[in-house]
Amino acid sequence: MWRGVTKLCKFPTRCYSDNFYSTTNALYIEQLHERWLSNPSSIHPSWQAFFSATDAGQSQAFIAPDFTKLELGEKDGTSSYVSDVLKVQLLLQGFQRYGCLIADLDPLKLTEHVISNQAEVRIPGIIRMENYKFTEQDMDREFDIGSDLITGFMKTDGPHRGKWKLRDLIERCREVYTGKIGFEFMHIPFRDECNWIKERIESDELFSNSKERKIEIFTKVAQAELLEDFFHKKFSTHKRFGMDGSETAVLALHSLIDRAIENGVDNFVIGMPHRGRLNVMANILETSLEEMFGLFYGIGYRQVEEGDVKYHLGQTMVKEIKGRTVTIRLLANPSHLEAVDPVVVGTARAIQNKQLNRSRTMAIVLHGDAALAGQGVVYETMQMEDLFDYSTGGVVHMVINNQIGFTTTPREARSGQFPTEIAKAIGAPIFHVNGDCPEEVDFVSRLAADWRSEFRGGVFIDIIGYRRYGHNELDEPLFTNPKMYQLIQKHTSILQKYTKELIDQKILDEDSVNSIKRSIIDGYEKMFAMVKLKSETKTEIKTHEREGISDVFRTGIEVPKLQELGVKLHSLPKDLKPHPQITKIYQNRLNTIEKGSGIDWATAEALAWATIMSEEKMDVRISGQDVQRGTFSHRHSVIHDQVVDRKKYIPLNHLSLNQGSFTAANSHLSEYAVLGFEHGYTLANPNSLVMWEAQFGDFVNGAQIIIDQFITSAEAKWGQESGLVLLLPHGYDGQGAEHSCARLGRFLQASSEDPYTIPDQIIKEYKQCFFNNIQVANPTTPANYFHFLRRQIKREFRKPLIVMSPKRLLRHKSAVSDLAELADDRVKRVYDDANFDGSNVSEVRKVILCSGQVYYDLIEERKKRGINNIAICRIEQLAPFPFEKVQEIGKKYSKAEFQWVQEEPLNLGAWQYVETRINTSLGGQGKHDVSVVSRPASAAAATGYLSVHNAELVALLDKSMN
Repeated sequence: MWRGVTKLCKFPTRCYSDNFYSTTNALYIEQLHERWLSNPSSIHPSWQAFFSATDAGQSQAFIAPDFTKLELGEKDGTSSYVSDVLKVQLLLQGFQRYGCLIADLDPLKLTEHVISNQAEVRIPGIIRMENYKFTEQDMDREFDIGSDLITGFMKTDGPHRGKWKLRDLIERCREVYTGKIGFEFMHIPFRDECNWIKERIESDELFSNSKERKIEIFTKVAQAELLEDFFHKKFSTHKRFGMDGSETAVLALHSLIDRAIENGVDNFVIGMPHRGRLNVMANILETSLEEMFGLFYGIGYRQVEEGDVKYHLGQTMVKEIKGRTVTIRLLANPSHLEAVDPVVVGTARAIQNKQLNRSRTMAIVLHGDAALAGQGVVYETMQMEDLFDYSTGGVVHMVINNQIGFTTTPREARSGQFPTEIAKAIGAPIFHVNGDCPEEVDFVSRLAADWRSEFRGGVFIDIIGYRRYGHNELDEPLFTNPKMYQLIQKHTSILQKYTKELIDQKILDEDSVNSIKRSIIDGYEKMFAMVKLKSETKTEIKTHEREGISDVFRTGIEVPKLQELGVKLHSLPKDLKPHPQITKIYQNRLNTIEKGSGIDWATAEALAWATIMSEEKMDVRISGQDVQRGTFSHRHSVIHDQVVDRKKYIPLNHLSLNQGSFTAANSHLSEYAVLGFEHGYTLANPNSLVMWEAQFGDFVNGAQIIIDQFITSAEAKWGQESGLVLLLPHGYDGQGAEHSCARLGRFLQASSEDPYTIPDQIIKEYKQCFFNNIQVANPTTPANYFHFLRRQIKREFRKPLIVMSPKRLLRHKSAVSDLAELADDRVKRVYDDANFDGSNVSEVRKVILCSGQVYYDLIEERKKRGINNIAICRIEQLAPFPFEKVQEIGKKYSKAEFQWVQEEPLNLGAWQYVETRINTSLGGQGKHDVSVVSRPASAAAATGYLSVHNAELVALLDKSMN
């Protein structure tokens, strides 16, 4: 179980008020009371008198008095000492909670310069010394600050354990909490977690490094900074979105990964924006410098299809480190800065599921300060932190805090003092650190790795630096931020600062510094010379090609096997007490399986999953809001006992001993993050069927960035294959705009095929799907849906499949299949009209082509009117378009006119996609080019008035039948 699921804490240590007079420490008083009960002489005489008076010598649990009314420092004797101890306690807690606000975190010290629009720092009263009215004599008084509550500041000198002079305590607080690191952890409600951090940071020395470690840190910083300098000098006219000014972030990744490996991690999944990506690829993933420099010259090291800019690319490294085989993945990411966040988490979770261990794989996400505070997918992703089917045992978030967006200042970009305020929503500690201080950056990175190992929770590292060259290297930042960049121009680099520090400490001398730097630069120069020579010759661009592609695989399963699995799926344990309606549903499904007919949508889906798990031995995962039951109460893949709370039964996990696993993950109320998660899952586990289902099809547009930047284009840009299936409930039933349309036309618009050319006959259906970027289906039968799902895993390549999933057809009396259809050969991309064979084809005056549930409306209307000269044909797979199948229909009905009918408005359905492709397929056959019948073009996807909907449907059907 993860940290937040089962964590119980009797004494959450929270401190809410900025007013120190209203902040109390009942836990400290309670601990003193316990000591008094066991040994009255172990505490100060004033506390002895206090408890004697308030507790009357009784041993019952102590109830702290209301200290908000205590007159602090005003009385003599016992009350005065109690009051002063409380004030010292408040001051200590003030430093622990708010010291980060006055810590020395900004390398540029912007707040010391009057810069307009900078965020104003308000200092809470609890850390304002003037509020306490301590005198000079008080500074030399000794106070017992407690042996249990203040774990890190304890002294171990016998009976004086926990006693401090006020002057020493304040000095130590300032050293720990207002230095180059700012710690935020007092918002965590669990005492053991807070104490763990205190013990690590309140020790006698915050951190110390050996000579060897300092030299190692120096070398890492030198490699990062010198590479940025090299890029800048050699490629001065290129954008690279360098890390200049925040190079210690590379050191932070080194330190984080090193310590995590020591803690047992052997897989790392990293996501980051474009800033600093090239440096991370070179120095963390050890990408060949020859390749790195080649990216600037555009020579074809990794060009596939359209490709992508160099600072969006990913990389994977496998290497022996500290005796372990370690894999580090940097995922590709577009310029949508935080879009990769859920993809990272999904990829990490898929790896963990294969390892059967959460601790061996770590997700690391790098953020920019402006994007972290501004983009909602960050919060959506963070809410997966403790969810059963999404948790990865703690994500490490690293903020490369440039203190500016493109040109936007922090005051314009966020409402909080720090961009990391969002971390408090999940109780994650935050370590702010001055980016000019390599050793402090190293310390907090190792601390973060240890936190994640200890508590399996998220943690944030906020590296505060700057951006030396503006948003990109061709930008002029002085246009909009003159004062800031005047300071940056005068600011000494991190490497120069650290070099001076180590020379002053006699760790290095000038000769050794120059030797290290020369060695690094010589390596860069050598690789650069090789690439420059290669750039003068032409290179062939690699295309995404695959040899030996076979014909389509058979997707049918024999009827006896289907019936065997169907009986297992729908036979419930005797000790299970399901809802009576569930019992009826399962019995009805079992009856249809035994008869071999009347198979509905949910039954066909369950059989597809069962065959994948039992026959192919692959896992099946479906996620989304309410997918266990199904939004339309049709699936019921997880059955809940009505008597025993939380007892449940999942039939799909009880098929055979060596079957694949089934997961139905009810997600949190997110589309963007959850769809990104599932996409990431498919990247790491392609040999599984992974599905995401929207509550209603239109809701998918909350994840449009994931669709555009990953699902439809990742293969072309980065060579990433994904077999993710999107189920988008679609169909017009008078339920309003958001409950009708899955924006079919938007997906079809993203299809990359040529609409004007019929694929060569040698390119069969299998190859046509391989060469296209996506598949879009609008199936009308449970059997065809069954085959679409099985086709996803039978191939040796992976393509996204977008399914216009039905609503009305889930229970439509005609939308059922026989088991024989599930046993059939393969997907039916097009259904011809079975009413017309060779003898009566010549009587057909019009062929209606359609897709989806409108087919059943058309069939019913034709029957009602007794029409026998209109053929109705269904296109089940819209992308890639079945040119040859439509061509066959054109030849069959050569004398008929062709019409496309859709229930969607003219501008929102498939018409704009299919028109050209149908005409290309017909090639002049038929009386004229295909016409269209639809609802009128509309800004809203559908009407919310049932009466209007019905009138529109009547008009649509009437026009279709004429």
